[in-house]
Amino acid sequence: MDTTDKVNHGIALAELLSFIDETRIDEEHAPVFKLADLVKLYSNRLEQLGVEQHVRQHSTELKNRSLAQIPYLTAHKEGRDILLAFDKDVGPALRKVCKEDYDDEAICLARAAKIVRREMFQTAATFTGSFDEDCQVKSVPQSLLTLVAMILDGPNIKSQSGDGVTQATLSTAQLLQYNSSIRRKVGSTTVRHNKDRETPLPIYVGLTVHARTRKRNLIEMLFDLGLSISYDRVMAISTSMGNRVCEQYHRDEVVCPPNLREGLFTTAAVDNIDHNPSSTTSTDSFHGTGISLFQHPSQQNNGTDRREHSVLE
Repeated sequence: MDTTDKVNHGIALAELLSFIDETRIDEEHAPVFKLADLVKLYSNRLEQLGVEQHVRQHSTELKNRSLAQIPYLTAHKEGRDILLAFDKDVGPALRKVCKEDYDDEAICLARAAKIVRREMFQTAATFTGSFDEDCQVKSVPQSLLTLVAMILDGPNIKSQSGDGVTQATLSTAQLLQYNSSIRRKVGSTTVRHNKDRETPLPIYVGLTVHARTRKRNLIEMLFDLGLSISYDRVMAISTSMGNRVCEQYHRDEVVCPPNLREGLFTTAAVDNIDHNPSSTTSTDSFHGTGISLFQHPSQQNNGTDRREHSVLE
């Protein structure tokens, strides 16, 4: 089992234990859990986290791990079933002690932050001029996504067993990744952003706002709020993309839209463009030619992308 699978096993167990504990708090009477049902929840969550399961999860191992983490949970054999129930005498006292132990909670938060930050600074995201379908997920570590999802949707295993990751979770995780810093100067209110940790969301916000409004003050305001890249960075990306297109024109020796795909049957429509032809001055009238290109992909041939996908500086 590699490191990623071990982390995912730990995440699934933590969510399962949270589900057990929350169920106990919500129920008027202490509930009883079938071990077989817990194994099924645990296995389904591992599958959603991408862990390949070549053999069936061992119920005894899961039972022992759960009992070790929740001391007031006891196992009882009832026929062929193993039932897990809370110790009614010890449980309330332990829960009261845990609620009052603020030091342990603070230490737990610090440990969680340390684990997530370590993976955040090991994860790099670079912009190549376009956004891939799964670029948001790839730009942040799995531990950060899991933590944000637990905060937004609750940590129990049923809340985390939905299909896919919500956009709210992705957006929050990307902003945390983008605004994180290894060490911040005392008294400083600004964040120095690293291009290796520029996630798709702030880049998309900056480029979109500039394309719609062309207002520098608005982009800088969003940048100060940590929601967008800076105006200077927007200009740098725009310049790099323009230079890349011009370089492609020189390589192709023809001015051709870079999004046209190679190897596809292409048709063209040509028409005149006339604006105010009756005008007596050249400043009010315009005459030109418009060319529209249509490509015809098929299931067997989707064409070849002609665009360059190197990292934009």
